[in-house]
Amino acid sequence: MKATHRSVPVSGTRLAYYTSDRPGPPVVLLHPWFGCPQFWCPTVAHLADRRCYVVDLYSPAGGDWSAVASPEGLAGAVLAMLDAERLDRVDLVGNSLGGIVAQLLASTAPDRVRRLVLVGTGASTDGVLPGFGEKVSQWIAGASRASAPRAEVAEIVDMLVTRRPDPATWEGFVEAVWRTDPAYLAAVLAAARSLDLTPRLPQIAAPTLVIRGGHDCARTPAHVAALVAGIPRARAVELPDAGHAAMVDHPEEFSRLVAAHLAGWWPDPPEQSASTR
Repeated sequence: MKATHRSVPVSGTRLAYYTSDRPGPPVVLLHPWFGCPQFWCPTVAHLADRRCYVVDLYSPAGGDWSAVASPEGLAGAVLAMLDAERLDRVDLVGNSLGGIVAQLLASTAPDRVRRLVLVGTGASTDGVLPGFGEKVSQWIAGASRASAPRAEVAEIVDMLVTRRPDPATWEGFVEAVWRTDPAYLAAVLAAARSLDLTPRLPQIAAPTLVIRGGHDCARTPAHVAALVAGIPRARAVELPDAGHAAMVDHPEEFSRLVAAHLAGWWPDPPEQSASTR
């Protein structure tokens, strides 16, 4: 991914991000936990007419992360990045925990988000499939260790996709997670488990596309249904052969869906009344 590396100070640490430095409408991309910014490389390549900002949600682990290690803290950090870049309004794409951060940002500052894409995520972690949920519980329980075994990291990264990319790209994915402070990762996960954003969904004003892979290791159709029911202007699409990180499994199809939504090629879904949600 050819991009310029930048960072912004946030509450005792820094949030790093990469920008494609291309002209065009800005789009911000938020990666999943146990994924990494590189998950978005094919999407950035496809969105050639847009200025992409790929946020490294792991970067606060390099400093005093205590004030940032929650979805709310990360949403505030992303807002600080928007302010630093003088971005009044952006399109926002978030996968998994990145999607939770995106929901917080879009509901807290609805005037800052033009269009929203939520991938493999939900308004809460209730009902997450047990295999992935158990792995997350094990990670939280082992938060005090200095580092996680690389094989354990590879196993959980592997759960996010239905097929691995080329070996060099795959090793880059694993390395990005493995080198991040496990206590920071665990703290954010634990904070996410305490959230239920369902009451905040009606505050999201942006037309929203919800994407789920048919082989998602964590999220179910019920999570999608709750998002579509709660967000006033939302539609959903399932990619049958994709997993939790559809942009890695099916990059071309995923990117076409995102580009169409961001460009407004599909008519906005009508706002739903409370009785029809």
